[in-house]
Amino acid sequence: MEEAQRETQAKAEVFRAEGGEMDIRQLRYFVGVVEAKSLSKASGQLNVAQPALGVHIRNLERELGAKLLDRHARGVAPTEAGQRLARHAIQLLKQFDRAREDLIDFATNPSGRVLLCVGRSVPRIVAAVAAERCRKRFPEIQLRILEGWRQHIERNSEEADADLVITFFPQKKPQFVYEPLVQDELVLVYSPRNPRLPREIDFHTLAERMLILPSAVHFTRRLINMAAESEGRDLKVYCDMDSLEATRELVIRGVADTVMPIASVRDDVEDGKLRTAKIRNRRLQRTLYMLQSSSPSRSSAIDLVRRELRSLILEIARDDSFGWKKVA
Repeated sequence: MEEAQRETQAKAEVFRAEGGEMDIRQLRYFVGVVEAKSLSKASGQLNVAQPALGVHIRNLERELGAKLLDRHARGVAPTEAGQRLARHAIQLLKQFDRAREDLIDFATNPSGRVLLCVGRSVPRIVAAVAAERCRKRFPEIQLRILEGWRQHIERNSEEADADLVITFFPQKKPQFVYEPLVQDELVLVYSPRNPRLPREIDFHTLAERMLILPSAVHFTRRLINMAAESEGRDLKVYCDMDSLEATRELVIRGVADTVMPIASVRDDVEDGKLRTAKIRNRRLQRTLYMLQSSSPSRSSAIDLVRRELRSLILEIARDDSFGWKKVA
């Protein structure tokens, strides 16, 4: 049944591709093929049946009266005319997206459903404030927020179709456009009951501390392990702990230290319950990405929520106590 549906959809796409003049969608498809250097790869990335993609390219060639792609054993490459069209198309697509951004605020009552997935290591304040702001500004938009994108992707196809994703550990999925937003770094977190450390320490000092760390499946633990390996040091792990609250409580009690982003403990640091020390090791930096559905038919509701979320994250990054820096 599913195979039959896919075949029907592919035929419908071919039918649509065979009619009409050059449009934004065709330019997106052409640029996608040029960047992927393969019709089959572009088909997967653009979520368009390969036969339909071929029809779009042939229509462009027929309309412009020029050959745009050379086919070879390894895929495709743009001809001189194709290179020139690609340059124009990229600029036109940027202008189109800017126009869409500029006019989207004029929507009288934006509505629709938006599924936002948020990685577990993203501070909860991001999702909470985003939901609050969207509710006030766009009351007709139904915003659904799910935590733990990787787990949902593996278990549920519905969540795999998220409209927006915020995560430090993005999985490469062709249906998304990736944008790096901010960078944070992991710091040593310890109890004021222990002697005060310098504001900045080297990794060798960290390796001498007794640590509570998340289990090996976590991206944060992998970063710490890679940093230890690069420094040629073994870590003293008191226990593996996947609960942030339990880890926080044990560190406050002075049982052991931990390594985590300052955003996770900023309130405790301000209250004097915990202290932090910056670690001199670039491997302990993470980048927060926003993923957006690449579908050309995405709703204005998705764009509105994306803009609100992006603005919020960059606003947070201006607060030095949060430990985030905007990606240059």
